[in-house]
Amino acid sequence: MKEYVMIPFQVKEDVLDEAKIIIKELISKVRENEPGTLLYKSLQLKKDPTSFIHFIIFSDNDAHLKHRSALYVVEFVKKLYSLCPNEPFPIFLDNFDGFGQGLDA
Repeated sequence: MKEYVMIPFQVKEDVLDEAKIIIKELISKVRENEPGTLLYKSLQLKKDPTSFIHFIIFSDNDAHLKHRSALYVVEFVKKLYSLCPNEPFPIFLDNFDGFGQGLDA
């Protein structure tokens, strides 16, 4: 069963460019190494460019666990958290209804 995760977070304004670089690096590594990660979107709020939402769809729990234990993810979390005024927290979601590629349960 697919797993859906949303991670809202904010970075300090003076490190915004650095945060965007490490986010792009992470997504590149996920794309290259995680076929079970069906979607990994980094969304930046228009009204507050220091705020982001990561939306992720995993094919199943095994893909989610593989992602969380990958060394590049562990390193990303360390780097990202040091750039945030508050610790990011994941929100786990159930698919209630949807439309689009990758969204069906």
